[in-house]
Amino acid sequence: MAAQGPSPFTSPPNYAFPHHRLNLVQRHPEKQPIVLVACGSFSPVTYLHLRMFEMAVDFVRQNTDFEVLGGYMSPVSDAYKKPGLLNSKHRVNMCTLATEQTSSWLMVDPWEAFQSYQRTAVVLDHFEYEINTVLGGVQGRHVRVVLLAGSDLISTMSEPGVWSENDVCVPGAFSAPADSRGL
Repeated sequence: MAAQGPSPFTSPPNYAFPHHRLNLVQRHPEKQPIVLVACGSFSPVTYLHLRMFEMAVDFVRQNTDFEVLGGYMSPVSDAYKKPGLLNSKHRVNMCTLATEQTSSWLMVDPWEAFQSYQRTAVVLDHFEYEINTVLGGVQGRHVRVVLLAGSDLISTMSEPGVWSENDVCVPGAFSAPADSRGL
């Protein structure tokens, strides 16, 4: 583990960052290590949520110089107040059952679900901290945290007042080629 000071993030009681399926040994050291993170309500989690991760991995393997070391579902807090939103405890449990039944590399991080509402950028900063500061990256290398988003989330990025410009315009962020289906 890397040396660290106190966490800049408040964690729920008994919280431990899940990394039991995170590949801490890179198979292709010439590639940039990344972790995929999907934030959402997952109310309920669907086959297409899981499929989105698999499609992203296929795209990354075939079209980039990145290596996916793991993936996370991060269910939103109950404070999001979306109509029909199931209780966070139930959504975390559903996501955990879905990932454990279908994947060897996907995990669910309950941190966001049990916070007050957090902006997506803060959630990604939490992953950055846990993976690169607490765990020390992978084999001493910095791991890039990549937001994996569905069209519903992407469409909100062009709505005035929904996203901070600093949260959407990140220098050096990964983007798919314009002619691809993207991530």
